[in-house]
Order: sequence, then structure tokens, then C-alpha cells
Amino acid sequence: MITTPEQLVQMNKAGFELAQTAAMMSMGGFEKFTALNIQAARTSLEESTEMVKTLLEVKDVKSLSDLSATSLQPAADKYASYAKHCYEIAQETGSELARLFEKQVADGNKQLFAALDALSRSAPAGSEGMVTLVKSAVSAANTAFDQVSRATKQAVEMTEANLAAATKGAVRPAKKAA
Repeated sequence: MITTPEQLVQMNKAGFELAQTAAMMSMGGFEKFTALNIQAARTSLEESTEMVKTLLEVKDVKSLSDLSATSLQPAADKYASYAKHCYEIAQETGSELARLFEKQVADGNKQLFAALDALSRSAPAGSEGMVTLVKSAVSAANTAFDQVSRATKQAVEMTEANLAAATKGAVRPAKKAA
């Protein structure tokens, strides 16, 4: 509950700092994606150059066939590794932002309960039931938020496990084909 202009200024300052922190976290994730993509582009260019040189040295069809067979698996492995790195960067950045959001919700809840306590002390007689009802509603909303948060984390963990299993399953047949 805001009772002074200083509290309003503090609230706005905290909101600005939160937005700045979230923006810096997002920028950090963007920098990691950029570095990964620059490295991937550099590696791709170097490997393409080597492949063209190798292709120019091929003298017969058998050599070309052998070259084709040996170049497929490394490409599949590299793509899987790239996708895994992208996912890890996105997951890390998302987790940092989620922790920030959860902390903000917890801080907001503390402030809300403090305001409700102050309100209940200054409320007219007979309004205790209404204050209790509001506190119960806030507690129920917090419980629902916690349940949704836990369910989301479980879904992410299950998705990660399925992604890992699918990646292993896709890489094995490619190795056998090579």
C-alpha cells in the first residue's frame, strides 16, 4: 500500500531495475546465440572449403561414393550438437528469467500481505471477514501459481528427456547407414 511519494518512487525504481535486469539477461542469451552462430558459420565455411578441395581431388566414382558415405554422419552429429547448444542457451536464459519472475512474485506477495495487514488494522469493525476473504483469495492464487509452475517445470523436464531420447535414436540409424 503506497502512502507516501517516496514509496511510489521506490516502487518505480524497483520496476525499472527489474526491467533492466530482465533485459540484460535476455541480451546475454542473445550474445550466446550470436557467438554460437558465428562459430557455426565459421566452421561450416572451413568444412565446405575442405570438402570442395577434396571433391576436386576425386579421380573415380568409388572415391566419390566413399566420400559421400563418410561425410553424412559428421553433418548429422554437428546438426544435433548445434540444436542441443541452441536449446541449452534458450533453456538457461528462460530459467534465469523465470527465477527473476518468481522472486518478483514472492516480493509482491510479501508487500500485498503487509498491505492487507495494515488495511485490516485500520478497517472498520465488522470487515474482518472481507479481509480474511481477500487473504484467502491471494493464498489460493499463489497456490495455483505454484502448481502451474511445478507442472511447467515437469513438462520441460519431460520434453528434455524426450528430446535427448529422440536425438540418440536419430543419431544411431545415421551411424549405421554410414
